[in-house]
Amino acid sequence: MSGYVWQHDLKGEAERLRLMSRLLDPSSRFHLSRTGVTEGWQCLEIGAGNGSLSEWLAEQVGRTGHVLATDLRPDLMQDVAGPNLTVQAFDVVRDEPPGAPFDLIAVRALLHHLPERRNAVTRMVRWLKPGGWLFVQEPDFYPTWTVEPPSQNKLWEAFVRWGASHQIDFYVGRKVPAWLQEEGLTGIGAEGHAILYNGGSAFAQWWDYGLREVAGQLKSEGGVPDAALDEFYELARDPDYWTTTIAFTATTGRKPPA
Repeated sequence: MSGYVWQHDLKGEAERLRLMSRLLDPSSRFHLSRTGVTEGWQCLEIGAGNGSLSEWLAEQVGRTGHVLATDLRPDLMQDVAGPNLTVQAFDVVRDEPPGAPFDLIAVRALLHHLPERRNAVTRMVRWLKPGGWLFVQEPDFYPTWTVEPPSQNKLWEAFVRWGASHQIDFYVGRKVPAWLQEEGLTGIGAEGHAILYNGGSAFAQWWDYGLREVAGQLKSEGGVPDAALDEFYELARDPDYWTTTIAFTATTGRKPPA
């Protein structure tokens, strides 16, 4: 994870993660609710970011349950606390989580950044109790294929290629269900959610933060011209411009009961 591109100390990163939580939490909570998460469950969130999802899980498991919120850098969870919620630094590739096995393990927007993503899934399944659930929500960038105008379509093509050069898999969302099946999980369900948004919306602001943070690399490493980025920033402020750039695939699977 040392090569992670969107580091927490980048200007605007805390706000980008706040917007991501605002945009994704409703979907994540819906899919997590379908696992039956309830009083007394022991839960682990990996790559918890600002901890918004772990806070919600802590409400679901109540006083008799517990949530371990982890991140490689948990500095953005300084204000996340509770009698049934623990925050801890954790590397999913190298560390073993305290408190395993778990009733539920949740991962959101992490695997696509992780070169060892497939092996990480194997490790997570090992940390589940018999009958425990794994929830994985990851992106799939197929909507970028339809982006207009052509100059913006080329920008997103370059963005995906640049990501691949950093071992970021922007199509990992579609791969996760098969990985869970290979690990022997059952009851697998997967749904993709693509959002249409216009300039000035929260989603457009989220992307504005995201691209500004890596604009220098996109230009020097990805060959993205200044004009394409300037056009992107302008369209991200234009309420009459509508587009779709990303789908999030939520996948759940259950470890067979003993």
